[in-house]
Amino acid sequence: MVENLNEDSFYKYLIANGYYFDKKLIENYLLSLKVKPFEILTGNSGTGKTKLSQLFAKYVCEYSNSNNGHLDDDGFFTLKVKTNYSSWENKGWTLGKEEISKVIPINECGAKFDMNVDSIPAKGDIKVLAQLYYDSDEIRDYFKDLYDQNPNGWADLKISCDDLKNFIQNDYIEPSGKILLKQNSNKSAYEKRQWFVNKNIFEYYPFDSGYFDCNVIVNGIKSTARIRCVPKLTFKKNDPLQKYLRENDGKEVNLELNIDKFNFDSFISKWECSKSQKTESLDCYGNDDSKYQIVPVGANWTDNTNIVGYYNVITEEYQSTPAYELIKKAQKDPKNPYFLILDEMNLSHVERYFADFLSAIESGEEIPLYGNNETLELPKNLFIIGTVNVDETTYMFSPKVLDRANTIEFNTLTAWEYMSSDLDEGDFEGDINYLQSPLIDSDISNLNIEDLKEILSEISYNDNSLWDILAIELTAFQEILKDSSFDFGFRVINEILRFMVVAWKYENEPDDWDNWQRYFDAQIKQKILPKLHGSEKAIGNVLTNLFNSCLEDRNNNENPKNFTITEDNCRYYTSALKLQNMSKVLSEQRYVSFIN
Repeated sequence: MVENLNEDSFYKYLIANGYYFDKKLIENYLLSLKVKPFEILTGNSGTGKTKLSQLFAKYVCEYSNSNNGHLDDDGFFTLKVKTNYSSWENKGWTLGKEEISKVIPINECGAKFDMNVDSIPAKGDIKVLAQLYYDSDEIRDYFKDLYDQNPNGWADLKISCDDLKNFIQNDYIEPSGKILLKQNSNKSAYEKRQWFVNKNIFEYYPFDSGYFDCNVIVNGIKSTARIRCVPKLTFKKNDPLQKYLRENDGKEVNLELNIDKFNFDSFISKWECSKSQKTESLDCYGNDDSKYQIVPVGANWTDNTNIVGYYNVITEEYQSTPAYELIKKAQKDPKNPYFLILDEMNLSHVERYFADFLSAIESGEEIPLYGNNETLELPKNLFIIGTVNVDETTYMFSPKVLDRANTIEFNTLTAWEYMSSDLDEGDFEGDINYLQSPLIDSDISNLNIEDLKEILSEISYNDNSLWDILAIELTAFQEILKDSSFDFGFRVINEILRFMVVAWKYENEPDDWDNWQRYFDAQIKQKILPKLHGSEKAIGNVLTNLFNSCLEDRNNNENPKNFTITEDNCRYYTSALKLQNMSKVLSEQRYVSFIN
């Protein structure tokens, strides 16, 4: 058991256990997990690639299991809640789906659908929020004191919902393709494109009125409390509908929701499992000691049987592997993340043993298994981390493999930095819970270009739309790479934009985002530069042009080998440093690649 599980963040957890990494590198790694389930960590041997992956898997497993999702002997769950203004002024707050789903899995009661508002068509989405209110003035005073110390701090809240079985009922109405509701048009509807849905929606949910009683304990203080379930409807940007709602502000409109069914998978079973078994169980939550698996890649790997196993025709049994068993456990435990760490992936040709995985990650199709005509589905809560050591004994990754991953470089610390531990010992500055929960907002990985445009167009920088700025920047880099056949397509563009969305959410969704370049810089280095490799004749000019695109002043055609780089004279500082290093290696060795 790793100690210090009650550290506030993974960064502090690392420091408390004697491991030192650059804070931005950790942020990039955790944000990348939200966008892509496949990460490549590259660097010299001994820079902590495998260890960081292992420690985060342990941290997520042990910290979440010690604080969330399991009942103690008195029948209480423990949640982490924010000490915001509402927590003391309103004696409650809106709980996120990851918090409340530890108690009741209401986050699964959602749906996407076509809708009409007085015959105006739109695309809609319903998610269920939960608002918790407590009664104790003593708890209110406690949260007020915490808020005064840290307006965005966290506290432990224990919650018991013994009456939940009376709250759940199974005689709800299955939607027959159409739900009719009446709503009042209001400012939230036409400006923010969202409604709290009319209570009649509860006819179609497996719980009664949306309220149920519970008990809470905060800092040893007990109180009665209640939870209110609130279905929230949002619709995509729709100028005709928003104009209509503005013109009819305060008036009643008719909603027609074309929903075939709500998703109630495991709605009751998870809670009943938790109540009946107050200890960890594979059937409920998976085996807590094996939510990650480190698999060393062998130099003799020529197909995927070393990962997924094979059917033995002699014994007539399936020959399993540790990786296969981990994938099957992840399938049974979709609420928790699982990590498959492939150590030293480039000891063998990755295309030979990992091609099926690359295809499955992109297509969502299942992997065919050898010998028994069965397939293996990669669950959405499975994250594959590959480590790549840089030396002359290993194989180079092809661009098509790098194109399908986020490639994160681990630089070697100087002896002085490591021995003096002279690193930032603060903490993450954004939404820590969002950053450290890889399954929160996991659906962002499926957003298409229209979804991304809708989000990023609403963000501004220096009175300009961030969407327009990113389009200009991506086009500039794309044009440079076209000169040497290292162009990138829709996949890379979409994944960069998705990364920008999760980074914006991590930074608490500012309307005017003045820190976007720090994250775009990370994506240049993780998604664009790894494609580069070749001789001085082939990519010398490309490196120079890319380098100048990373500078504040792009018009001077600076020589990257001789330029003095500072954070002040760079738009994209870490990418400029990498390009400078590649240019120097190219000049000395006449050949260079990103993984060099």
